[in-house]
Amino acid sequence: MNATTVIVNETSNGILLYYPIGVIIDGNGYLYIIDMGNRRIIRSGPNGYNCVIGCIGTTGLASNQLYEPFKLAFDSHGNIFIMDFSSSLILKFMLATNSCVRTSSSYFSPLSCSNTAYIGLNCSISSNLCDMLQPCQNNGTCNITNQNSLGYICSCPLHFNGTYCQLDDRPCKPNTCINNGICIEMPNVTFMCKCANGWKGDRCEIKINYCANITCLNNGVCRSLLTTYKCECLGQSYSGKYCEKSTNSLVVRKVISKSFGYIVIIALIAVVVFIITLDILKYFFSIDPVRKYWKKMKRKKKIKKSNPQVIRRFTYVN
Repeated sequence: MNATTVIVNETSNGILLYYPIGVIIDGNGYLYIIDMGNRRIIRSGPNGYNCVIGCIGTTGLASNQLYEPFKLAFDSHGNIFIMDFSSSLILKFMLATNSCVRTSSSYFSPLSCSNTAYIGLNCSISSNLCDMLQPCQNNGTCNITNQNSLGYICSCPLHFNGTYCQLDDRPCKPNTCINNGICIEMPNVTFMCKCANGWKGDRCEIKINYCANITCLNNGVCRSLLTTYKCECLGQSYSGKYCEKSTNSLVVRKVISKSFGYIVIIALIAVVVFIITLDILKYFFSIDPVRKYWKKMKRKKKIKKSNPQVIRRFTYVN
């Protein structure tokens, strides 16, 4: 299959293409060429190729100008839609006849506004590039210029830079100080975070441990809160800031327990003293207060041994 050259540079009517990016054929068999480099639309016709849209040779957003045409399409009524890449717009041009049906001729009738500062079907859209794109971020100011390819330049506020003022060089950014900390700019282009209660650190990232130097008594457990601490007392027997207070019932139980302990100790001491006293009387003074008692007990044991028990058995006789 061999290719046929349809159009070349310096063809009929002085058409010179520069970076053609797409083609489309209408219902009459006419060829439409997106001449992106020249910012125009070329159409073939009975008399050769002619410019039909964007033919004034200048860049802009007026109704008869294109900025950077990228794609082209027809609707069922033959109206032509052009996607303009740089201006981020889709432009509509009215066609006098239906291009989807073969007719003898067709031509474009671009919408034009009496005030060239506006475009659109109702002439209500500003043709100013800054108004349409609103490219400047962070409260930057957009100004029209011919000094760059964008057609505009952004004047950025203090501490912002970049083509669209998108770079933030402020010492204090929205998330510089976390956990509700307040960022304060310092004279040497640094910052200081004023942390909320319960937080510390360069960026308020550390939670303060209020239990670090706190001791809860009676096996209580310290729990760190947002701005203070609390001793969790075990059971219901203790209370107070440090679990240092005991309930009345616990106090009574402790007193009773101590009383029984004292009684037992006193009893043991008395027994020991009694035994020591008996030994002193026996070995130092030859006085044995329990001698008579022991002799009496021995006699009873001898009597039991000398009088054996007699088992009596009774027999009943009829």
